[in-house]
Amino acid sequence: MTRFIQKKYLSENCDRAAGRRKAGLLLSLLGIALNLLLFGVKCTAGAVSGSIAITADGFNNLADTGACLMVVLGLTLGDRKPCRKYPFGYGRIEYLSGLLIAAVVLALGARMMVSSVIKIIRPEPVDGKPVVIAMLILSVIVKGYMFLYNRRVGALIDSAGMQAAAMDALADCIATLAIITAILFENLTGLNIDGYTGALVALCILWAGLVAAKDSMGPLLGRGVDEALKEQIERIALRRSNVAAVHGIAVHDYGPQKKLLTLYVSLTDGSQHTVRELQEEIRLKLHTDAVIGVADRTIAPTDPEGLIIASDPEPSSIAE
Repeated sequence: MTRFIQKKYLSENCDRAAGRRKAGLLLSLLGIALNLLLFGVKCTAGAVSGSIAITADGFNNLADTGACLMVVLGLTLGDRKPCRKYPFGYGRIEYLSGLLIAAVVLALGARMMVSSVIKIIRPEPVDGKPVVIAMLILSVIVKGYMFLYNRRVGALIDSAGMQAAAMDALADCIATLAIITAILFENLTGLNIDGYTGALVALCILWAGLVAAKDSMGPLLGRGVDEALKEQIERIALRRSNVAAVHGIAVHDYGPQKKLLTLYVSLTDGSQHTVRELQEEIRLKLHTDAVIGVADRTIAPTDPEGLIIASDPEPSSIAE
């Protein structure tokens, strides 16, 4: 599926924004269908076996359906064109959708933990029929597949919602494997650990929710500049003979498809032509616009301060 998506929507010949939206929508709709299927399978298995952990895991898949719907909402609304009120567009809605997914996952994990504690206090026998085990193994295979395509395509299109869905799918795999282990353990020893397994499932879900929340909140709070990106910018700028130093690099994130770089340069000759060339090279190589300020004073070619990245420089002009 990921190869098809990459070839169909994300190749160099495709429109990046439109391909990104179509790829995300297609896989989100697939996720809705698969999660509804797993919800039905696990609820049936839970009813047959009498396991609270399996039933709770089934409702987790129902919540995942809502998460996929939020990804669809984020991709659709986030792709709206900029307007006078929001000149940088609506791209941050995707980060909000990822945060909402994380909130749903955390709420579900907390509810599962409460149910599991009740089951620990008042344990009931679990009927581990072969058909129940087969249903759970099917669930692990399906969720493992969903984890792989969400992680791969989510990274390709830089979707916080899809990456959150990938972490949730991985947590589901771990949780279902724990349930299978508990059923087999009870069949072999007669000891009922269903409540403890449910608690482990809840912890996995809570962990996935926390990771997803962290990934979604980073761009909203204003994450620092990635060191690799900083080195790329410095390398591009300092390749010019009249650029003595690069200062105060910052990334302003308005969504996966809309980022703006700001930085300051110290020039040996004060040439604005250099600044415009630098803006164009950054746009071509890093696929983002840059606003570049020129420091108050030019630096002599032999000035040792030209080799130091200054903090908090004061720009004298901005080239846009």
